[in-house]
Amino acid sequence: MNKIKIILALLTLSISTSVLANEVKCKTFDIGCKTKKFINETKDFQKKGLEDGKDQIKRIPDNLRKK
Repeated sequence: MNKIKIILALLTLSISTSVLANEVKCKTFDIGCKTKKFINETKDFQKKGLEDGKDQIKRIPDNLRKK
């Protein structure tokens, strides 16, 4: 009977962890979590800005580019 309870508990835990969303939700005073989330958001924003900058450079006419 105890083995069945342990197996059911393990199955429940494994199923519940696989359903978790990718979005990180930090608690109110969890400084480490909030810092990590801020850094990841900043990196994503900078990558997006870099791609936008590359697209803008490609659109510059050839006669305006410095050679």
